[in-house]
Amino acid sequence: MSVRLNAEELERWQRARQGTERKELGAWVRAVVEESLNGHPGIPGDVPRVPEANETAYAQLVQAAEDLRGLLRLAQEHGSLPAGADTTLAQLGNAALQMRGLPAAPERTVGRAR
Repeated sequence: MSVRLNAEELERWQRARQGTERKELGAWVRAVVEESLNGHPGIPGDVPRVPEANETAYAQLVQAAEDLRGLLRLAQEHGSLPAGADTTLAQLGNAALQMRGLPAAPERTVGRAR
């Protein structure tokens, strides 16, 4: 999709985006449109903030997911992947996303390593 803006519009959009934590204009525009369609409050197009009380829990979830990903990589290299490992990793990742107020990632169908 392409959008044509005049210089004034582009400058105004860039200033609005700079007031958020979005680095790309396209990501900011997508967020603003989605938020307006879903009626989200707050700064239009900004990245959802983790409530301070959840910051530690969020960091722990991210670390647990990274640790599990490393363990799974080692297990896969040795030819044995624990049953349900992909599901567990996806659940950890989705928990971290939901803590940030973001939608869960869509489920994927993944073949099992033997």
